[in-house]
Amino acid sequence: MNYYWRLFATFLSFGLFGLGGIVTSLTIFPVIYILPIAKPRKIILSRRIMRFCFRGFIAFMKTIGVLSYSVHNAERLQARQDLLIVANHPTLIDVVFLIALAELPNCVIKRGVWNNPCMFFMVRSAGFIKNSATPEDFLHRCTETLTKGDGLIIFPEGTRTPPNGDITMHRGCAHIALNAKKNLTPVSITCRPITLTKHHRWYNIPKTKKPHFCISVGSDIEITDFLSIKNDHNNAARQLTAHMKDKFIEGMTCQT
Repeated sequence: MNYYWRLFATFLSFGLFGLGGIVTSLTIFPVIYILPIAKPRKIILSRRIMRFCFRGFIAFMKTIGVLSYSVHNAERLQARQDLLIVANHPTLIDVVFLIALAELPNCVIKRGVWNNPCMFFMVRSAGFIKNSATPEDFLHRCTETLTKGDGLIIFPEGTRTPPNGDITMHRGCAHIALNAKKNLTPVSITCRPITLTKHHRWYNIPKTKKPHFCISVGSDIEITDFLSIKNDHNNAARQLTAHMKDKFIEGMTCQT
């Protein structure tokens, strides 16, 4: 009975998420678009609404028994609005947790989310960055976002972490940090039993118990030493990427 309840509750949760996305995209966000206020204020307002909705979604899933979660050092995500937040990406809803917890950052969004009818107006109204431009244009837009004082959430793996937990990171995030001269705030995410990976459908829920998400926010990764590697930007990015990976692995010991 526990399994079948969690299966129904999972269906209900994602059904409400999709319905909520469509309703807000047809009502709230179009209204924000036509408001006679400056674009930066529209973006902040959109992100506040999104954070409120995502917090409600997570609380709802926890209340009806779909999942449980714990957050360690959440205050580090809420210290400032201009953080460069980097995280591993084991499940479909990692970005939901990060947007719900952080202080209104920008976010890199893959093409599938950008074109999703439930998220279409939401991500555009929030000013998010689509990860489908040329590498040069993508790096430029992310760097410009940070140099203007905005925050940014990015998954250095570029896709979801495989179920075995092996992390393979691209160097684009390191290049962005070095170009913007910005420290990184690492977030390690674990989910046990694993669910909602790239190879799971929404209904492939754990058989015996609900999944527990553990979000552990590490101390900032200082990039000063990496900036001092003169005349070799690629080598600096390589070393910074390896250091980030080590930080993620350290944080993934979280259990409760």
